Amino acid sequence: MSHGHTRIASRGSCIYCGATAVKLADEHAVPLSLGGQHILEGASCRRCADITSKFELDVARELWGDARISYDAPSRRKKQRKTHIVLRDPANPDRKVKVPYRDYPAPMVFYKMAQAGLLQGFPECVDISAAWQFVSITDDKKAKEFEKSFGIPLTAKLRHVPNSFARLIIKAGYCHVLCSLDPGDFRPICLPYILGEKKNPSYVVGGSFNVPEPDAGMGYVLRTAAFISENRMMIVALVRLFASSHTPDYHVVVGDVTGEAKIQAVLQKMGDMETTILTAGPRPSGSAPQGNHWVPQAWPLPFWNT
Repeated sequence: MSHGHTRIASRGSCIYCGATAVKLADEHAVPLSLGGQHILEGASCRRCADITSKFELDVARELWGDARISYDAPSRRKKQRKTHIVLRDPANPDRKVKVPYRDYPAPMVFYKMAQAGLLQGFPECVDISAAWQFVSITDDKKAKEFEKSFGIPLTAKLRHVPNSFARLIIKAGYCHVLCSLDPGDFRPICLPYILGEKKNPSYVVGGSFNVPEPDAGMGYVLRTAAFISENRMMIVALVRLFASSHTPDYHVVVGDVTGEAKIQAVLQKMGDMETTILTAGPRPSGSAPQGNHWVPQAWPLPFWNT
């Protein structure tokens, strides 16, 4: 995981809706079901917790359910987990094979994404999620052993949940930024997408179709980036889950800050985080540095005129 504190003291209000004088639950930046260790204490009211839990469960159960059981991922209900999975032989559909989950190398499925629509200068109404691509992460050695032992090819069953997956990534990025900043330090552009008030998460979440090499020993990676132009700063969170495998990189446009004094205050608070700062300077429009998939294609962004 990323360096830094893993338990962040409560701000006394819900980080999503701002509710006070209500019971606030702890919030994992990356869900516990995915091994998340960064916790915002007393951060979410019951209503907002129900919203975020719904899309996190969609991913954990529908997209990664079998894989999480197979690789014994963290769970609050491990005792209730199934011990076996029943698979059909594609060559003989009437034949069923009962396989212990410990021997089933279920693939982990991710979405490869293009750059977030906002960073490409698209209007908010343009949904680019149809261009997202599946990528399947499988333990090849274990897959070969499975096929040899059970006499059937490796198959998997899952449900396509791109919206829930995108919201999970957005929430992780937002919570990561709140490990250093307070909700009032910036305008939270991504918040309506987490809460489902806006329906096109591809506007604020994206990534790269080039999958980086595994980062050995890392469960997940959370970092921050920012770019500054014309007295305004955009805060971007960089998210990579299961980083020790061939998994995609993602970016989340979390929020923006206006005014030199506010920008300097935010930069000072972000000093403890692993942060990349990019200023517009003389850089020509559309010349994003290689490898920085989060850098906008054109400056200033049309969004900044609103």
